[in-house]
Amino acid sequence: MDLSYLQTFLMVADTLSFTQAADKLNVSKGLVSRHIQKLEQQLNAKLFHRTTRSMHFTEAGEALYLKARQIQLLAIEAEMRLKDMTQVVSGDLHVTAPLELGKALCRHVIPQFCRDYPDINLMLDCGHEKKHIELGDYDVALRADDTLPQDVVAKPLGIIRNVIVCSKQYLNKNSMPDRNNIHQCAFVLNSRERRWGAFELHCGEQMVSLSVSGHLHCNTYSGIGDLALQGLGLACLPFYQVEEQIHRGEFIHVLPQWSIRAQALNLLYAQRREMPQKLLRFNMAVKQWLLSNESYLIS
Repeated sequence: MDLSYLQTFLMVADTLSFTQAADKLNVSKGLVSRHIQKLEQQLNAKLFHRTTRSMHFTEAGEALYLKARQIQLLAIEAEMRLKDMTQVVSGDLHVTAPLELGKALCRHVIPQFCRDYPDINLMLDCGHEKKHIELGDYDVALRADDTLPQDVVAKPLGIIRNVIVCSKQYLNKNSMPDRNNIHQCAFVLNSRERRWGAFELHCGEQMVSLSVSGHLHCNTYSGIGDLALQGLGLACLPFYQVEEQIHRGEFIHVLPQWSIRAQALNLLYAQRREMPQKLLRFNMAVKQWLLSNESYLIS
């Protein structure tokens, strides 16, 4: 079986479009069609059902897809292993992280990491979209999520600790909230996850369930923080993000003895037999930063 035909088949299978597959492979649509035809001839089986409006697997196509994906993962693992054998603490390091966590890495981790390892070319991709790291496009992902993919290695770092903050401007017009009335205060809410408007306050063995509301919603922590700084409501944000603003007095830490358990934070990377040094060093740098302040995570 020609592996180039298999690569074309996988791209068609992932996009369910000859045109999109050709664009992603940077080849002509005719070449894609010929590869699929050759593959079908070699296997003596039709791989796709095609109509003018849709395209989907045949039974043979679905069976081939599962095996082809395994072959692709083995090829990627072999490539990564050979690269790891020749790269000590050098080469490319592709990292992906959620937007706000990526900003924190840029402030607290990456500058010193680059000074310590100048031969590493670090490429950071930040955003809400969850990247697929099992195929080797990214070396490591920081994922703040309770659900994780099954085909990667996940190293738990802890639970992100959120805190409640407000601005001095807010307190000029409102009294300092306490545990009994904070649910009556207006919050700047996260529009990405409405369920985050209901959370639990923790203080030692004590736990209080809290449901909050507000008329302002934003889909990024930085946006929520900017709105809260202008006195438009309270905000529930990761402590690592607002720590400096609290120290500068821009934010007031509301209920400082209480914490909110946010998402589980994990380091994810593709399964491999040997961990390259560049990846080990980066993982260690992230862990050292998170452990540098016991207030960042809830173990």
